[in-house]
Amino acid sequence: MFLVRTMIYILLAAVLASAVLFGLWLDVHVLQDKLGEISVTETLQAGMLAAIIVIHFKLVNDSAFMRNCNLLIGGFFLAMLIRELDGLFDLISHGSWVWFALFSSIIVIAYTARHPRRTLAELSRYPLTPYYGMMISGLLCILVFSRLFGMHSLWESALGDEYLRVVKNMVEEGAESFGYTLCLTASIAYYFYQLRAERSLNEQPPTVS
Repeated sequence: MFLVRTMIYILLAAVLASAVLFGLWLDVHVLQDKLGEISVTETLQAGMLAAIIVIHFKLVNDSAFMRNCNLLIGGFFLAMLIRELDGLFDLISHGSWVWFALFSSIIVIAYTARHPRRTLAELSRYPLTPYYGMMISGLLCILVFSRLFGMHSLWESALGDEYLRVVKNMVEEGAESFGYTLCLTASIAYYFYQLRAERSLNEQPPTVS
């Protein structure tokens, strides 16, 4: 059964990664887009972020012994989604996404801070779950690797007079999107892992004192 689940998760990751590349192909080859704020790639990224948020917020109700941890993770990705949709929030006021992200983060942190020991205990258990490594790898790809690999100066130095901004954008957005596929795959796998763990705890016979 474990082997079957592993193969399913690998297949899921492959499908998501292929969807990312297909989105880039549509943007550049079909739509002749320069990967701006409104593109297939950006829409896929926002969709994956939204799915991650839904999964962890659903686990707030479905997994009692990891409730605060899942709330913090969902809140973290919610702030990332708000940042990803900064162009939409600019219609309200330029840079207003910061205040929305800050407001949502304060609410989540304040709620989990009511039970600090429980929250810390849950956070210490999360790195022990099987899909923590994939989640961290995805975040490193999104927040560190894609940003550094997409530096303007790096690509301008490498390509010189042949420098095209769309090439840099493709590499940066492609790496970022791949990071999102890792985080989403990890979240889906983690969701079913948590449900199995919750079921196992509920099926344990009560101890006799």
